[in-house]
Amino acid sequence: MALNRIMFFTVWMLPLLPCFTVESKCKNKLISSINVTTELQSDVLLPCNFEATLLGSDQTADIAAVWIQMTIPADSLVEIKLQGEVSFWNNRDRRIKPFPKLSKSGNFSILLHNVQQSDLGLYRCGLHEGINCSIAYQEVQLEPTKAVSRGFLSLPITAGALGGGIILLGLLIISYFCVKCNRDSTDKTVCKNTLNNPIYATILQQEQSSRAREEEGMSTDTVVYATVKKGKGAPKERDRAEEVIYSHIVFNTKD
Repeated sequence: MALNRIMFFTVWMLPLLPCFTVESKCKNKLISSINVTTELQSDVLLPCNFEATLLGSDQTADIAAVWIQMTIPADSLVEIKLQGEVSFWNNRDRRIKPFPKLSKSGNFSILLHNVQQSDLGLYRCGLHEGINCSIAYQEVQLEPTKAVSRGFLSLPITAGALGGGIILLGLLIISYFCVKCNRDSTDKTVCKNTLNNPIYATILQQEQSSRAREEEGMSTDTVVYATVKKGKGAPKERDRAEEVIYSHIVFNTKD
């Protein structure tokens, strides 16, 4: 008798097991929420990927991903089935491109061409099985790219100009010191050569008037030998070692 009851219960419960299995999937669970930024009139990818555990092993199941823009009221865009079939409700003037060949791997992403101001906002990619079973969903917030302020752009330019000015000033300072060092080196060389060469310190000229020269029988153009003192080395050494040399000097003295 007890065995008959168990068999009777088992027979009636077997048809209900698929119902419990389906209900276990319909959790409508939020998987992820991401932000995507884009510039207007550009193309942007809205990602949507579900794991294989959510898709199940039955590749013929009635599973599909539905894209909706969460406006008021909500705007249904496209449905992409697991087998790759695509159905549009609103393709935004053919600006929405799905990838049906990737749906079997759980990739239900879409590409939105030529983004308009009305395209910005919150999107939902929901995974469904049948009509009344929502397995999970993902949210994508589409936002415009923030414009960079002119002040921020001018900052690198200002920094670059300042750096260039500092480098130029440094080069000018280095050039000045190089020129100065060369001049100092040249002056030292000249001084050294001057000390090693004869220095004519004193020229003793005995002045004679025209009458005195005439009395001695000398003309005014007569060559007179003058005494010249030559010193070598530093000024202190000049007094110690002096030589007398003669140089031809022609005096043209006229009264």
